[in-house]
Formats: sequence, C-alpha cells, structure tokens
Amino acid sequence: MSEHTDSPIRSTSTGHDTTTCDVAPTIKTRDDVDGCGCLECRNIETTATNRTVLDALVWSVRLFRSYPSIVAFAGMIIFVNRLLETDIIAVLPTPAVGFVETLTAFAFIVSIRAYVGTIVAGELTGESVTVREGLHRSLARTPSLVGVIVLIVFSVMTIPFLVSLPLLVLAGAIPGNPVDMVGFPVVAAVGGTVFAVPFLFVLFKFWFAPEACVIGQYGPLKSLRVSWRITTNYRGKFVLIGLIAIGSAFSLYLPTYLPETGTGLASLIPVLSVISSSVGELLSIVWASAYAHIYIQGIVS
Repeated sequence: MSEHTDSPIRSTSTGHDTTTCDVAPTIKTRDDVDGCGCLECRNIETTATNRTVLDALVWSVRLFRSYPSIVAFAGMIIFVNRLLETDIIAVLPTPAVGFVETLTAFAFIVSIRAYVGTIVAGELTGESVTVREGLHRSLARTPSLVGVIVLIVFSVMTIPFLVSLPLLVLAGAIPGNPVDMVGFPVVAAVGGTVFAVPFLFVLFKFWFAPEACVIGQYGPLKSLRVSWRITTNYRGKFVLIGLIAIGSAFSLYLPTYLPETGTGLASLIPVLSVISSSVGELLSIVWASAYAHIYIQGIVS
C-alpha cells in the first residue's frame, strides 16, 4: 500500500465505470448496489469483515504509515490549533481569529474524517486512493456533510427536549417547589439524566452518518437512516471503541489538570497541555479510521 500521484481511471466497488477524476470507491448497502453485492464482487476480503475493534485500531495505525498525507494534513491543522492557543494570534483582528478557529475546527472534525474514510474505503476494496482523489471526494461531499451535521445537531438538541418536556410539565403542575421538596441534587440528577440519556442515544445512533455520507455518497437523511441501522447491529463494537477513546483521552488530559503542588510541576503543565492536546487530536484520526472500518463492516454484512 502506498500513495500515488497519478489518477488512472478504474471501476469502483459498485461495478460502474467512471470517467471523472473522483474514482474513490463508493460502498453502499446491498439493496442500493446495482448487481451482486457480495464481498467478492465488492472486492472486500472476509478478513476485513472479521476484524475486531482492536484489530481495526492496529490496522488504522499501519494505514497511516502507508498514507503519510493523513498525518501531514492532520499535523498542519494541529499546528494551527496550537498557534491559536498562543499570544501570536493576538496580532490578528478578532473576526479573523474567529474565522480561522471555525475553519480549522471544521477541517479537523469534518474534512479530515472524510479524507480518512475515503482512504479506508479504498484500502478495504483494494483500490488505493490518491491524495487528489481523497481530497476531491472530501470537498465534493462537504455540502452534504454540512447537512448531516445540521440534522445531527438539531436532533440531539430537539429530541431530548421533547422527551424531557412531559417531566417539566409534571414538575410545573405539582404544588410547591420541587427543589424545596426533594432537594436540588435530586432534581438536578433526574433532570440531567432525562436529558442526557436520549441525547447520548441519538448521538450514538447517528455517529456513522458522516461515513455513510462520504463513503456511501448518501444524502443527509439517508445517511442518518443508514447510521441508525449500523449502530443497531454493531452496538458492542461501537461501545467498546467509545470506551477506548474515552479512556485514552482521560489518560492524556489528566496530567494537565493535576494540582500544582510545586513550582516544577506548575512549569510543566503548559508543556503537558500542548503535548496531550496534540496527541489526543492525532489519536482522534485513528478513531476516525476505525469508524470508517466499522461502517464498511456493517454496510457489507
């Protein structure tokens, strides 16, 4: 596996020939594939579908060695993020700083994830994706990705509110102040749980929507439906990778919040913060690769 600079015309995993510069593979559900949708026709080995979460993570790390452009693109964005945390950026006007922050956040969260997903799709179908092909697919899917993100944000904010609305109405109908009756900790715990549970559930169900949008080239609504189905079939894998990601982030960021018990430790905290932030952002690219891998496993099963 290695990166190429040429972009020869070849057939995609769906069996259609293409004459455009975007020849990155498109992986859809079997119902949406013209012709046979078996693994052999899609050029996907059974080894890929049988990988565990840990295997997918190890595979992702090896993938980055073959595609240094992933680390290069992510490294540039991480470098800009670190600059934004210094006093150097203060020389720019406030609107410019806000624009740069928004642009880098979008590039890291959306564009890099789209680029990595395209690379993963190419490797699992035996069609190595060039830098140009990966960037073209990422940019071409950006409008749809924006639509996906808007729908996800709207859903995770609206649905929990609608779920908790009956509780709010009930609390308002009860004579007296609920805080005085049962105490603030109880009210806060119940209210937080009622909102957090549907919030996390909806976020979990729509987690693979970006991969469906980029790799499957689905529209925003269809991407949400595809993600909902994948998370139904792969709950165990997603929960495990989520726990690994949370554990890694906790272990990386914990040193930056240690009490400043001495001058030596206090002087190290800024350095530890820079290192942990950069490593954490770089590891998030590994998770993005694993998400793309799991999406493909679920979509072809």
